[in-house]
Amino acid sequence: MLIAFIVGGLLGFIFFGGLYLSVTMLNKLKYPALFMSASLIIRMVILLAGIYFISSGNGYNMIAALSGVVIVRVAMTNSIKKSIGLSKDNK
Repeated sequence: MLIAFIVGGLLGFIFFGGLYLSVTMLNKLKYPALFMSASLIIRMVILLAGIYFISSGNGYNMIAALSGVVIVRVAMTNSIKKSIGLSKDNK
């Protein structure tokens, strides 16, 4: 289960890191909607395939991998909020 958790964290980093990079590139693109759609599909295929293979039919491994994804999401969201100066007071 620990390996599934770590792989889930890596998959979460790939998914949300790719999302961050995609959003930062939007103003430079001619067709941003097409780019974001392609980015979503690619990121989702990587995430779902990774979770499918790491879980190998075991529900506990799937929960561990998804937990890793969620923890990375929370950590990246908090990190980005701090880096751009957002807090709970500045809604």
